[in-house]
Amino acid sequence: MTSSGVGNLDFIDGTMNKYVYLDILKRNLKQSASNLGISRHIKLYQEIDPKHTADICKLWVLYDCPGVIKNPAQSPNLNPIEHVWDYLQ
Repeated sequence: MTSSGVGNLDFIDGTMNKYVYLDILKRNLKQSASNLGISRHIKLYQEIDPKHTADICKLWVLYDCPGVIKNPAQSPNLNPIEHVWDYLQ
């Protein structure tokens, strides 16, 4: 999600684990950034969910993502989804 739009939407059947999450990153992150015109300035935001912090995912992000926004533990201030959810309730 950016100020210029949203990236690819991916539907998940079943439970997401670190392998499913990694596959989603590989298939969608760079393509979404390119489509949104932010390839050179992309910064990935992810929470401290175990699948986000799994070594296999952290390694891929380290080599394939130009920037990552560090998320303080239990900080709702940076989560745009939670802000929308709070607004809707």
